[in-house]
Amino acid sequence: MRTEDGVLDYSKHFSEPRFFNKLGRVAGLLGQNVLFSLLILYYLLFDKSVPLKVRSIFMGALGYFILPTDLVADFLPIIGFADDIALISYVIANAMEYITPEIKEKARERTSRLIN
Repeated sequence: MRTEDGVLDYSKHFSEPRFFNKLGRVAGLLGQNVLFSLLILYYLLFDKSVPLKVRSIFMGALGYFILPTDLVADFLPIIGFADDIALISYVIANAMEYITPEIKEKARERTSRLIN
């Protein structure tokens, strides 16, 4: 399955354990806003009111985040997450209609637990 922007190509790399493993390792490097956005996308994956194709795009964006060998390697200081952040920002900006107060609250609570 492929979209015009190729995001879905990365959906095969998403898994919940790998996602939370990476979040645990890099939470301090990402900052609270990026972490919050990633968790919003994660919780939207399980929201049945979001169309399946849209959830697949969210999964692709999270799969891209998980990969250590994406466009700009994550181990590079400072710029390593720039491409991940750009993609997550783009996807979040296009997901606004699906983000409910409940999703935000779940993401906020999880963010707090990960950074404290």
